[in-house]
Amino acid sequence: MPTGSFRFIKRTVYLASSGPIWQSILNLRSVYAQCECGYSVNGETYTDAIEADFLHIDDISNDSDWQISNWPLAQEPYPFNYEKRNVVVNPLKGSSGESANGGDPGLQLIVRGPTQEGANVSAAELATKRRDMHYGSYRAAIKYSREPGTCGSMFWYKNATQEIDVELLSHEDKISSSTSPVHFVLQTEGPSNHATPQLPFHPSEGYHEYRFDWSPGKVAYYVDGKHLEDLTKGVPEVPGSLILNHWSNGNPGWTQGPPTSDVIMAVAYVKAYFNTSSEGVQARGQCDAVCLVQDQSGPVLPSQETIFLTKQGSEDTPNPPQSTKTDPTMVSTTACAESSAINHPVLNQGLNGVTAAAIVDGAAQRRPIADKAVNQHMVIVILVLRTGGPGAT
Repeated sequence: MPTGSFRFIKRTVYLASSGPIWQSILNLRSVYAQCECGYSVNGETYTDAIEADFLHIDDISNDSDWQISNWPLAQEPYPFNYEKRNVVVNPLKGSSGESANGGDPGLQLIVRGPTQEGANVSAAELATKRRDMHYGSYRAAIKYSREPGTCGSMFWYKNATQEIDVELLSHEDKISSSTSPVHFVLQTEGPSNHATPQLPFHPSEGYHEYRFDWSPGKVAYYVDGKHLEDLTKGVPEVPGSLILNHWSNGNPGWTQGPPTSDVIMAVAYVKAYFNTSSEGVQARGQCDAVCLVQDQSGPVLPSQETIFLTKQGSEDTPNPPQSTKTDPTMVSTTACAESSAINHPVLNQGLNGVTAAAIVDGAAQRRPIADKAVNQHMVIVILVLRTGGPGAT
């Protein structure tokens, strides 16, 4: 630790670390932080968020953020119907990763099979109720199926020529191959802008985070936090909604099928951080904190902890903090940050390289919560020390 005199900065700092030692100390499910100034992703700040922890919900029929589609869609050679019965909750029943109803945990989007000749395929779709979602970072943890004959999608949608897609085709997940393709698509007035990188895993063998960051003139695509592709032609410019669906139209050049038995796409979570077109929403006035959104690193394991930054995400979990409002003393291993409090030499040298993020509460005194557990969620608090001689600020 540097030598010299020290004095307290009148700020409370919460450590955030991805190291295994700190993870075992914190052992957090999810708690929410004060993010009134927005959410920071790769240097961009977004004003709004929708988070859903589908591993810990028992009912989605009256959800405030999501609505289940229930309507037909004319397609060739098979039309299909989105039906409410095909969106099924299957929460975890404990810490082992097993589900309450058996099978893959999370929100299940089911394509029913078999389909009789001349009948509609029975499919599944879930959409946000908001239609004002604009530039932002959109991500979902999904386990697809290898049963051939379906397409599983996470996409942003305004209309047929303003659309951002992440799509996987179940018949392309071949056990004989060590890789599997993912389809990144921008639907435009002309030919679609389409990239098909190879994934180094089978999407049917585990949950992975599929993500796109949409900004003016560019959509950047990620899988498990790794940047794979940028598309810059036909980028949408208007607001819309976020949709998850699972379907088949029997097209031999796309979905193939329809499937001969029920096929399940399981969703562990959705996280969306975005700007909005709604008047009056973007103005925040004076605020204290911008929350750093942590990148996923590797596959998503349902039995491990997942970080949420909003109350709505935390309330899906079995034991959320008891406070009913956003509280700056409640943080998780992804914390709010003020850039001036990060990378301080005391933190860098005195904490053996622990990655630190910070939230400033503006208080002149130390908060008495260093040893306080909130529903078994431990909050670690330190005070930043500044080095220097007399008169140092």
